[in-house]
Formats: sequence, C-alpha cells, structure tokens
Amino acid sequence: MRISKGLIVLLVLIILVGAGIWWWKSPSSDKTKQKAADKLAPTVGVASVNIRDIDAERIKMESKVTIHNPLPVDINTKRLNYVIYIDSIKVIEDSYEKPISIRSSDSSTITLPMELLAKPMARVLKHFDDNKIDSADYAMTTSFEVDVPVAGERKFTMDVSRKLPALRIPKIKVKHVDLNALSMKSKGMDVEVEVFNPNLFPLKLSDGAFVFSIENALQMNGVLEKTINIPAKGSQTVSMHAKVTDGSILKSGWKILTDKKDTDFLYKFTGKVKSESKMLDNSNMVMNVRGTLAEIMNAVKEAR
Repeated sequence: MRISKGLIVLLVLIILVGAGIWWWKSPSSDKTKQKAADKLAPTVGVASVNIRDIDAERIKMESKVTIHNPLPVDINTKRLNYVIYIDSIKVIEDSYEKPISIRSSDSSTITLPMELLAKPMARVLKHFDDNKIDSADYAMTTSFEVDVPVAGERKFTMDVSRKLPALRIPKIKVKHVDLNALSMKSKGMDVEVEVFNPNLFPLKLSDGAFVFSIENALQMNGVLEKTINIPAKGSQTVSMHAKVTDGSILKSGWKILTDKKDTDFLYKFTGKVKSESKMLDNSNMVMNVRGTLAEIMNAVKEAR
C-alpha cells in the first residue's frame, strides 16, 4: 500500500503542531512566553499636564495620558495605578478606577485627575531651593493588570518622564493696610500687597478678586480691574481698595483699631494665571495670608 506524499506532509505537520502545543504548555516555555509578551508590552505617553487650581493645601492637576496597545488582542482593565515623581521624590500615588478598553494595535487617551498635597510639595520646593534647581525630571509610573491570551494574566508597568522647568508657587505678602481710612462713615479701606514670582518665567494674574476680613466682625471685598504682570524671579506691588460687604466698624468696635496685637486678619486672593508654561497656563490660584494687624504695622515701620 502506497502512501501519498500529501498525506505524509499532513502527518508531519500534525506532529509538529502537537509538539509545539505540548512545549508551549510546558513550564520550560515560560521564559519564552514572557519574552514574547514583553516585546508587545503596552506603552504610555503624556500628552499634557495642566494645573487647574492652586491653594495653600493642595494643587489640583489633570494629565492626559495616551496608552498604546500593540497586543493582538483588546485590552480591558478596570483600574490604572499611577505614581508621580519630581526629581525622584514621590509626590502622588493614586488610581484611576474607571474601565479602560483599548482595541488591538490602537491607542486610547484618558484624563487622570491628580491632587498634590502641600506636604510632599514642600519637600520638592525645599529640594529645588537647596540645590538651586531650575529644571526637574517629572516622571510617571503606571500599571494595570489584564488577561492576555496564551501569556495569561499579566501586570504591565509603563514609565514616562519629561524634563520641565522647576515649578514654584507664587507668594503673596500684605505690605500695608490703611487703617486710617476705616471709620464709621467710610466705605472701606486701602490694602497694598506684594506678589512674588519665584519662577524662571514671567506670570500674569488676571480676573483678580480678594477678601480682607478682620476677625469675625468685618469683611471687605474688592476686585482687580487690571492684569498683574510679574517678571521672572521678580515681584509686583499692587494697591487695592476694599469695600465693606459684611459687618461694620460699629459691630467690631474700635478695639480693632486700638488693640492691633491681638486682632487677626485674613487676606484671600484669587485669580487666573497666564503663563508661557503650558503646565501653569489658565490655572486658578488661591493665596491666603493670615496674621495680626500689628505685624502689618511693624512691617510698614521697618520699610520706612
């Protein structure tokens, strides 16, 4: 009985395929499978990072992250973990807990909300100042778990970093308060503040508004009609007039004007930042200054 060449070829192919399947399922193939999966690992890129709000307690940011899926299958995951470093100092560790689906050989862009608290940011600013740093490495490590056919359940970790200007937070200082203008018949008082920009690029503050309150008895509001231009590594002094909106001098009593040492004040400034730094541009800023009226008076005397 003669066997055709076609049947022989078919039998050989079946044997080779069977041997391949047996080897692939055996423990000895784990390293090979791992290397094959690693070559097709997803990658991440940061499209943009924007600061939305800045205040004394936290900095709120948004980062658009693009994930590319080179795998031959779709990626579906319910959680993306991420850690943010500034010059190797960990400042944020959080998770994006919304479903993410990326088709094979495709990309998807998601927006990660981030919140940087004052304490880790203080370490970064000290690091910048102590080492006279003008630019810093902003790095992100992201990870997620997904079930990959053949390779099984895998955890992918992706890193990306950028060299950007060392970002510092502007500061504000109350230089002078005209208490003489505050009387029973007056409608407000004049306040003078100094805004300092510690960054290597200029800033503009627009849509400025402020509240000046003295203890719990008197509150005055005001707005800035002009845009404040602050040079790089420089400051700008701004004079403002505050109008009484809550309380009166009768309610608070003349103790405010006579007992300055024990009379507390709060100055709150809000405005929108315009900057050549894309990270900082169009962010909202809130700056608070607390102290006593006596401190302002002493500062004025020393300036003279």
